[in-house]
Amino acid sequence: MKITSPLSIAVALATTLAFAQGALAQAPYPSKPITWVVGFPPGGGADGVARIVSAKLSQNIGQPIVVENRPGASSMIAAQYVAAAAPDGYTVFGAENGALVYNAALYSKLNYDPARDFAPVANLISAPLLLVVHPSFPANDLKAFIDTVKKQPGKLNYASPGKGIAHHLAMEMLKARAGIDIVDVSFKGIGPVVQDMLAGQMQVSVIDTVVVTPHVKSGKLRALASFTTKRLAVTPDVPSMGELGYPDLDFAPIVGLVVPGKTPPEIVARLNAEVVRAIRDPEVSKRLTGLGLEIVANTPQQFAAYLDAEGKRMLPFIKGLNIRLD
Repeated sequence: MKITSPLSIAVALATTLAFAQGALAQAPYPSKPITWVVGFPPGGGADGVARIVSAKLSQNIGQPIVVENRPGASSMIAAQYVAAAAPDGYTVFGAENGALVYNAALYSKLNYDPARDFAPVANLISAPLLLVVHPSFPANDLKAFIDTVKKQPGKLNYASPGKGIAHHLAMEMLKARAGIDIVDVSFKGIGPVVQDMLAGQMQVSVIDTVVVTPHVKSGKLRALASFTTKRLAVTPDVPSMGELGYPDLDFAPIVGLVVPGKTPPEIVARLNAEVVRAIRDPEVSKRLTGLGLEIVANTPQQFAAYLDAEGKRMLPFIKGLNIRLD
């Protein structure tokens, strides 16, 4: 009869545990639930995109995806949370232009570094913006709008859903390029803006297609131009800023996916492949484009190039206007 010593049992057990730990460490990604962080409350654009895309992504990869809303401080709360998360691909951030670009100029001090603390995965969608007026406003096109404002410098107002976001910055750049003076009245979100525009209490605004297209098509609001280089499929009768002589007035809030900065490249590549597959699914694409969104779904390298170019374009402009949020 063979007697096994306590020492040999301990060695065998340690070997077994080490093997199990090694196997666990080498488990293919993804092998557990993923948390998709959003810097806005439920019901907004970034939240809607997260829920639509993550449902298909979860189905494809066979793992749950939890959408976690961490709103506040222009997405800085969410950004800081993701920047400090483990770089293992299980915490991702569905971020907009503000968190990834604009905040660097809007705040004197950030609690994260957009370039260092995040690795780009993919730009998922863009939400083009429209310059809209109430039907009572005496302008049917951009030229008439500019002429009307020039006749009353500093006396007319426009509604923005908040300072420092793409909607506000788009109008501020139009003001700079066209040489007009119209005063910003900032609201807390796009919902109150639309309500006051429909009621005629505000007559001018910049609103994204997702929200405003139904009101334009019904005639309750009038679109004068899209902040794009070319006309939009969702509003084919509305001229673009590009064709009207303002090619640099190309503004569209985005929802891009990023992960903590030190995430391994192979995980970034796998996540990119899966999220692009999910968003290009015919049913998912139909839902998103039906909302007036444009599918981007690019590579990590293309997304990084976009962020770099957007920073070079927008940060000097924001600083030049001395727009501060702190």
